[in-house]
Parts: sequence; structure tokens; C-alpha cells
Amino acid sequence: MACLIPTWRAFSALASDAEAASLSPCCFFSLATLEVGCITGTASVALTEREQPGMWRWSIISTAGAILENGREPTEAAAKIVAAEVLRLAVA
Repeated sequence: MACLIPTWRAFSALASDAEAASLSPCCFFSLATLEVGCITGTASVALTEREQPGMWRWSIISTAGAILENGREPTEAAAKIVAAEVLRLAVA
């Protein structure tokens, strides 16, 4: 059984230019705060980014770059928790 806890990486730490190019259009606010969460063996990824002080956006992105689900939370930690749960549900 695969580990269903996303591995989070900062946008600046993405492995390839192609990966960065595919995800950057999904960022609406700040590449400096964008983080990508992946679960090995799944097709979708989770993103979090700071929309404004006290507001973090999370999204689930398909391999084609489409935003499947998104929402907002008051903290980065809360955004990551919700994004991880939605991503887990998508692969369940």
C-alpha cells in the first residue's frame, strides 16, 4: 500500500523546469510561497500558496494542469492538512 502522506516541496526546489512550467500557471498569488505536495504513484498534486496575510489557498491539480478542487484556510498548516486530505480522497 502506498504512503498517503504528501511530500511537500517549495516551488524553487522542483526537480525540473518542465514540472515548474506545468504548475506555475496554477499559482494565482506568489511563487515565493507556492508549495507542491505529491503522493507517490498518484496523478494529481496539491498546491498551497499565500493569498494574503492570514489567508492560504490550496488546490488539487490534475496532470493536465486543470484545477480539480480548491479552497482557502487561515494558516499554511491548515491549508496543507486540507489539501492532503482532499488529495488522499482523490486517490482512494
